[in-house]
Amino acid sequence: MSMKPPGDDLNALLDSYGGKAGAAAAPKVSPEDAWVAKFNEHRQQVIRPTVEMLGKEIEKRGHDFLIVEREFRRGNRAVPDEASIRIDIYLADEKTRTKINADRRPHLGFTTKHKAQAVVVTICDITSRGGSESKIGEFPLDKVDAAFIRDKFVALFKRLLAK
Repeated sequence: MSMKPPGDDLNALLDSYGGKAGAAAAPKVSPEDAWVAKFNEHRQQVIRPTVEMLGKEIEKRGHDFLIVEREFRRGNRAVPDEASIRIDIYLADEKTRTKINADRRPHLGFTTKHKAQAVVVTICDITSRGGSESKIGEFPLDKVDAAFIRDKFVALFKRLLAK
């Protein structure tokens, strides 16, 4: 009767389990994560260059702008931080803060909604004279092109002039 060293069965089982886990360890990319990666690429190739160009146009008129990007982040929370990009507008005739003493500025924003694989577009026309932030809609990524972005930027300035 041969005695196996204690834990030999456990080692064999762990080796078998490690082999299965190693074979299945090839990372599977969810369709949502693949879409977020596609958004990130679109943001760098289409959205950012377009808003930079629009920002340079308003700079010629004495205004200023800041482009703010945020990466998609799951972390350990139930609801992840969605990826986004927005252009904040610093109007030449505005003070640095609004009446409510917060850094709320006019902006045009594009935020992922990874579950729906859509881009949420928001326009904020808050200035020292008041204003609001509005969700314009949810759009498929391929619809968010340079002409679309320019159209929404013009809509922001129409709202600013209407005050």
